[in-house]
Amino acid sequence: MSMAVPGGLFEAAATALLDPSSSDRLGPEMLGLLRVLDCPLPAVPGAAERHRALLFRAAASFVRVFRLASEVAPGLKFFGAEVAPDAVAAEPGLPVAGVAGAGLSGLEAFEACTGEGIERLSAVEAVEDRVARQAPPAEVAPWLQPLLRSTAADPGWLAMRRQSDGGTVLVPLDLCLRRASRNRAFEPPWPLSIGCAASISPEGATLHGLLELIERDAVALWWRGGRRGRPVGLDEAAAAEAAARLALLRRHRLDRRTWLLDITTDVGVPSVAAVSFGRDGGGFCLGTAARPDLAGAASAAIMEMAQSELAIEVAEAKRRERGDAALNAADHVHLRRFRGIHAGRCALVHPTASGCAAADLPAGTAAGTLRAVLDRLARLGLEVLTLDLTRARFGVPVMRVLCPGLEREPSSTAGPRLAAALAATGGGDCHHGGIALM
Repeated sequence: MSMAVPGGLFEAAATALLDPSSSDRLGPEMLGLLRVLDCPLPAVPGAAERHRALLFRAAASFVRVFRLASEVAPGLKFFGAEVAPDAVAAEPGLPVAGVAGAGLSGLEAFEACTGEGIERLSAVEAVEDRVARQAPPAEVAPWLQPLLRSTAADPGWLAMRRQSDGGTVLVPLDLCLRRASRNRAFEPPWPLSIGCAASISPEGATLHGLLELIERDAVALWWRGGRRGRPVGLDEAAAAEAAARLALLRRHRLDRRTWLLDITTDVGVPSVAAVSFGRDGGGFCLGTAARPDLAGAASAAIMEMAQSELAIEVAEAKRRERGDAALNAADHVHLRRFRGIHAGRCALVHPTASGCAAADLPAGTAAGTLRAVLDRLARLGLEVLTLDLTRARFGVPVMRVLCPGLEREPSSTAGPRLAAALAATGGGDCHHGGIALM
């Protein structure tokens, strides 16, 4: 089920991408890796190949990189990796972290996994971040005040850029960067992976991080807030594209039933939940995504769902081989959700005719799409803040994005949007008994 990839092969792959003339000197292991990755060697390297070479070189520095196969989605390509934050941190104390990526091709999965690894390491407090620290603000923004009530210490401040006018806002370091728990002024109320993204360009990374924030807002209003999702019509392009992707994943296996929910909010950016259950109605798995168009959101949610199914397979294999002691906190969350939600007893996993309809954004460049998303948020009075976390050691653009008015999932806090949903519906707990999604 699992196969590790030697790190030295990634460095060789980077060289081959940047110097295709060296391909006649590649050994069988290198050629095998390129086949596994479905990675072509172009005659003349372009921007995509140069970016890919950076990913290969980053992967060479990871603790380990491995592949997994799924039984219920045999068409899924999956890469996992472990990264060592202490190797880049200003102070030690952070544990080794796992990252992952999935796709229909080996290259898509590898790039997603490596991008997540770069994002994870770039968001660690480094020595250079201490130079960037600012003096405390004269007045703390209202949305930050509840987070700082538990600490009297100065948390350290970083300047984030307001997207509306280019001005700056001072934000506590612990909402931007990872550091050892003994050094934190407070515990972040949500995972720092939310809203942090790597991409080929700063605009692409900002867009990716912002779409993740919009997705998690939609998930919070759906799962915790009790707002039902709309159906995705069979005559919509989104359904056809998602069905085609699901067929490639399943390869004619009929173990599970799958359907889509349009959980788009008043932001208007297409957001989708893909759910799957065993034939008996048990065994709940889920994927969610927000994208510029409904078809893209549906396809991305299907891929996340397949990754969720693989996580269950891995957790159950660990339990069979080594017992309950082998399971980590994430495994327990996956298994509780898998076993605790039944299709026949949870109305939230079924669509209703009410709710907000998705509206595709105009196709275009990452910068143009980002501007369109920012415009939709601005109409609701929602400000977006960004922090450039690109590190010289990787050379890959990474952006931290915050939108204080959006909800997060998971999170120990609830803002006005979630409070309004809870007041309108009574909340999602009556449907699922408080079982966490993430």
